Amino acid sequence: MGNIIQLRTDESLVQVLKRIESEVAESMKKIYNLKEIKIHGTVASQIAAARLNGKNTFNFKIRKNGLSSGILELL
Repeated sequence: MGNIIQLRTDESLVQVLKRIESEVAESMKKIYNLKEIKIHGTVASQIAAARLNGKNTFNFKIRKNGLSSGILELL
């Protein structure tokens, strides 16, 4: 896992990261039959960086915290 660095960014990048979060969350909800999934921290930016570096497959882990909810973690 990389270091967390605070920086100023354009609003369009923030929107892209939010879109990545929602796309990943929706696909994981369908795959694992969950109603709610939370994505914490820098997972969206890690996915964006990996995509820019040519990586298209990711290893995820769902840590369930209820019958129909969980937290997405990138391995």
